[in-house]
Amino acid sequence: MEQIVEDSALCSRGTRSRWIHAIEWILLGVLTAYLCVHTLPAASRVLNTDFPNYYLTARLAREKSATSRIYEWVWLQRQKDHRGIDQRIVGLIPITPFSTLATWPIARLRPLAAKRLWLAFNLVLVVATALLIQRLTQLPWRQVLLVFVLSMPLNKNFLFGQYYLLLLFFLALACWCYVREKRLLSGLLIGLSFGLKLFPIVYLAYFLRRKDFKAFFGGVVGSSLAVLISIAVFGEQVNKVLLAQVLPWSLRGEGMNPYDPSTASIATLLHRSFIYEPQWNPHPTVHAAWAFAILLPLMQTVLFAPAILLVDPKGTTSQRTKLEWSAILLASLAISTLPAGYHFTLLILPVCLIWEVLQERRSSLIAPTSLLLLFAAIGYPGWKDVGTASHFVVFSVPRLYLVVALTCFSYRMLTITRLKNQCIRSRQLWVGAFVLMTAFAILMALRHQKGLYEDYRYRLPTSNAMLQTDNAVTQGDTILSTAMLFDGYHTAIQDGTNIQFEHHAMDELAVTANTKERWREETGRESTIVSSLPSREVIHNAEAPVASYDGRWLAYLREEHGYGQIWLRTLERSADGDKLLTPVDMDVFEMTFLPNGSLIFSAQLNDSPPRLFIVDQMGITRSLGQEEVRYPAVSPDGHWLAFDLLQGGNWHLWLRDLRSGQTNRLTDADCNNVEPSWVPDSSALIYGSDCGRSLWFTVLCRRTIQVLR
Repeated sequence: MEQIVEDSALCSRGTRSRWIHAIEWILLGVLTAYLCVHTLPAASRVLNTDFPNYYLTARLAREKSATSRIYEWVWLQRQKDHRGIDQRIVGLIPITPFSTLATWPIARLRPLAAKRLWLAFNLVLVVATALLIQRLTQLPWRQVLLVFVLSMPLNKNFLFGQYYLLLLFFLALACWCYVREKRLLSGLLIGLSFGLKLFPIVYLAYFLRRKDFKAFFGGVVGSSLAVLISIAVFGEQVNKVLLAQVLPWSLRGEGMNPYDPSTASIATLLHRSFIYEPQWNPHPTVHAAWAFAILLPLMQTVLFAPAILLVDPKGTTSQRTKLEWSAILLASLAISTLPAGYHFTLLILPVCLIWEVLQERRSSLIAPTSLLLLFAAIGYPGWKDVGTASHFVVFSVPRLYLVVALTCFSYRMLTITRLKNQCIRSRQLWVGAFVLMTAFAILMALRHQKGLYEDYRYRLPTSNAMLQTDNAVTQGDTILSTAMLFDGYHTAIQDGTNIQFEHHAMDELAVTANTKERWREETGRESTIVSSLPSREVIHNAEAPVASYDGRWLAYLREEHGYGQIWLRTLERSADGDKLLTPVDMDVFEMTFLPNGSLIFSAQLNDSPPRLFIVDQMGITRSLGQEEVRYPAVSPDGHWLAFDLLQGGNWHLWLRDLRSGQTNRLTDADCNNVEPSWVPDSSALIYGSDCGRSLWFTVLCRRTIQVLR
């Protein structure tokens, strides 16, 4: 009788196993067909989102063009247009320059051909990574491949031409090396992964917790190598911009729109709950920026600390190592401030590692089913629409809760196995380190909030269609500026609360005016300057025009390999020809006229920080001395010079009396106030501010200058 019962149970388990295998094969077949029939053909037909950013930046470096300004939206858009890249808007924030080198070998090709070759390379990476994970986990091939095809972020990775398959391969290879005791090589791979995306650096804390100094040393060497390569290829200046400006904003979730529910991060939830922003978040739950400053570091620590504290410093089993490795990766994604859907391609590795452990422990069917359902649900592409449609802030980031749930699932797996020979003192030291780091982060965040929203009172009315506004100038009571819209860049004309946009076939990346005439830069394969007067000829190969207030002169830049030089046109005698004023080894950024026709301009020499210079109409140039200075603007009466000085990673407005030389600081909040211009009577400044927004997504402010009185 017992034999019959046992045979019956075996038969039942065999039947269930066959049904599970059949379901796995069906899912594998359907999802593979979707990838091959839909995703890959669609990806090969168009350029979209991030691939043009990688490709363009690598191409600039390969052409030995200027790269110090690749994080500037308008400048990079101009380079994109000059190279005929079919993409509405490009931007590098918050991508590292080093990561774009992945496309270096194909950057010499035409954009779409380069993307197709990149897709082929990514298919090779899929095979290589799947093979690596199968060897690492010993899962059946159908299960490894099922995890790959269940990943909707993988489809997005192909559609958008992302590099997360490359990062996944590096992380999987680093894990494989670590499990097989190749600790130095594992650390080296983690360090190089840090160059692609910053978060893998947290594995160095894992190595320290394990007291694995060989792996830690490898991580330091690898990350240092990535930094040195980035400096060697792109120069020192742009890497300083990454470190001092891009990175701090990104760590707060403000590298891109921090109120956009599509990012589904803790930072997004807290921004939407506690920070008022007139255009992007007019109805927070309560405007309490101090709560944001306290809760963001605190919640990140609570989510991430268990990944380190649950590590067994003396753990020797590969099963334990794989679970710890998975927990670190999952926790890093859970606390990320700017996670996009395609980032979760990286979940393929921890899901496979955890699935293997579940099978080794002979867990019930509920655990692996829950694991796969969470994994598939995180990749669901409709969460953005769900979050946007929600009337309650707490429900605006549903994907975040799924990521947190999967992270907690991995922590539960770690706690099932009791730690042996755990050193209480060591754990207490790590707890103390987390407490100190959190306290420091909270203090810095509270300091950041000081005076951050005072600029709101100076803001001019804006349009919800505008993502950002640059290069404002005034013509009487009208304000002209360059506006980034979803379909490109256009000239914005603002008269009071009324804002209109000029729509032309090409991007309009700059505008200037005097009392009678306007000029705009239209950018395609070349930049041209077009006047509002039909009688004026078009100026070819010219950009960033600046008109003198009295209408006598027009200055503009002409590029050579991305380096700008100033050219001057006398409007009353245009037949005399234009004159080059600055040397070719000087890269000019911005300029402004003095009443006598001389120009004060910002420029850099040999990848040094930008500084101010003055040049007369004979081309005689001299330095005004100070470094890290940009955006000069001389008042119409010639009395005052407004400019921006980089301090503490932010651009602050300063005012100098050109007669006495006395200077006064106008702004001091931990944000950027840039590109000042004067109203006609020299009584106020119009400038762009990104306070309370995201990095360099500026809106216009108008401030009366009290020091003038």
